[in-house]
Amino acid sequence: MPDEHSAERLTAAEVEAWKAQARLRRYADGEALMSQEEPAEHALLLTSGRVKVLSSSEDGLDVVLAYREPGEIFGEMALLDGGVHSATVYAIGPVEVWAMPPDRFLGYLERQPRVSVTLLLVMIRRLRQADTQRLRYRARSVVERVAERLLHLAEQCGVQTGEGIRLEMRLTYPELAAAVAASRESAVKAVASLRAAGVLVAGPDRRFVITKPDVLHRIAFKGCGDLR
Repeated sequence: MPDEHSAERLTAAEVEAWKAQARLRRYADGEALMSQEEPAEHALLLTSGRVKVLSSSEDGLDVVLAYREPGEIFGEMALLDGGVHSATVYAIGPVEVWAMPPDRFLGYLERQPRVSVTLLLVMIRRLRQADTQRLRYRARSVVERVAERLLHLAEQCGVQTGEGIRLEMRLTYPELAAAVAASRESAVKAVASLRAAGVLVAGPDRRFVITKPDVLHRIAFKGCGDLR
């Protein structure tokens, strides 16, 4: 699937300039790259693998905020304002990042003005997405929220196959539930409804295949009374 945010990623020259000021770090599946409420020590450039960004609320609810792909930077906001991380980032499979400390990060941005503007645009987009999602979730069913999340993942890591769009990432029900701010039971029921409607199949390797993306899109954004 095409990546609509590819222009927000670093160029090859910018990546090499980053690596010259950073240190390579490797993480195994499930390891935390950074933790919520901890002081920022590095900005991270993801060069291999995928990660998920998860935030824990005061009542103990974990919500998956986003998934990050190679070429993306994270941890920069807390580094810039001297605060703590607002979320925990976990590796999905083996991951490689290049960690840059605060003093070098600020110098890097001074020498790479395009990256500074890009990071600003990324921050604005993420804040708008978060605000929009909060407003939509108040009035939408779990089925609609699950449908939208699956479409978003299809944009990030979907591969066209003979069956449909296959998500190249294992997704557990607890992860899906956390991503749509719902209980695991509600997420299971939502997926069962989508499978019964013939728009989704799940393989034995826990990878979903969207068989009818146009129908799934209508469910996500126009609602479908039969699936509520």
